[in-house]
This record gives sequence, C-alpha cells and structure tokens, in this order.
Amino acid sequence: MNSKKVIASLFLALILITGSYYFLDQEIALFVQKVFLSGKQFSLFATNIPDTLFFTVCVITIASWSVYLHDRYKGLSGSQTAVSMLVGASLPLTFFLKSILKFVFGGINTRFWLMDPVAREFRWFHNDDNYSGFPSGHMAVFTVLLLDVWEYYPRHRPVYIVLLFVLAVALILTDYHFLSDIIAGAYLGYVVHHGTRYGLMVLNRFISGKTA
Repeated sequence: MNSKKVIASLFLALILITGSYYFLDQEIALFVQKVFLSGKQFSLFATNIPDTLFFTVCVITIASWSVYLHDRYKGLSGSQTAVSMLVGASLPLTFFLKSILKFVFGGINTRFWLMDPVAREFRWFHNDDNYSGFPSGHMAVFTVLLLDVWEYYPRHRPVYIVLLFVLAVALILTDYHFLSDIIAGAYLGYVVHHGTRYGLMVLNRFISGKTA
C-alpha cells in the first residue's frame, strides 16, 4: 500500500468509528436489546456463548506454522506455503495488539452499559472485563485471517465477505459489541494484514540477499 492509501484508509476508519460512536452505537444496542434480547431463552443463549477466541487463535497459528514447516521441509513454495506463513505471523500479532488496545482504551462493554444506559465512557488503561469492548477482538482476528486467505485464494472472495458480514451481524445481535467496536476491530485486522505482509516481504528479500 502507498502512503496515500494508508492515510485515506485511516481517515475513513476514523470517520466511521466516530460517527458510529456518537450517532449509532447506543441506538442499535437498545434496539437489539428490545427486539432480540427481550426473549428469556435467546437472552440466556447470547449471554452464555463461550469465548474461545484465544483457543481458536492458538489452534490456527500452530496449524499454520506446521503446514509452513512441512512445505519448507519438502521444498515447496506455493500459495499454501505463503498463506501459512502469513496467517501464522499475523494471527497472534492481531490477538496481542487487540489485547493491548482494549487495555489502553478501556471501552465499556455493550451488555454492561445496557444495565445502566446513561454514561458512555472510556476508562483509559483500565484492566476490567467490563471495560474491554473496544476494539472487537473477534472482528480483528477473523478480518486478518480472511484477508490473508483473500490474498492467495481470490476465487472465494465473495464467501469471505459474507462470512465477515455474518460475524459482524452476530456480534451486534447478541449485544456482544457496539458497532464502533466492530469497525475498529475490522480496521485493526486490515492494518495488521498489510503490515505483516509487507514485513514478511522485506524479511524474505533480506534473507535472499544474504544467501545470494
């Protein structure tokens, strides 16, 4: 990506996140609670959905590096090898960065805010599960994963878009996140994908230059 695209994407992300934070987040959360979470069974189901994100990241990361090392051992260097290295590097990095950002921003969780939907605040550098909503880790992790695959397997790009859309809708309909959390998570995944891809390209060129 050139500098103009980087600046344009950052500017667009800031506009979408800010606009959502001030004009859409609360209204959407209250609407979802009223329409979808008013039923006792659905509310109980949404509340008890287990958070397996860390486990998922660990499994996919280990599997990706296993495939990469296997391919390198066999002397292979196709799309499978490249995407395995990209996923293996970008996925744990995304999980680490989203954890740091959650701590830094201290964005209130949607369900905690719904208990008393008056004050909406960020508690900066606050280590509290009730203030760990921004950005969405699920959206960040699966955005970077699907963008990594998007890069090397373009045939199924419409499927990737649908999957991300379904994830975003699911996070909203369960009041798991505000819309601004989801947009920020998607942008984080977008940035990590391009940053990791560029970093690996530079690293490969450096290694190739030293071994030439």
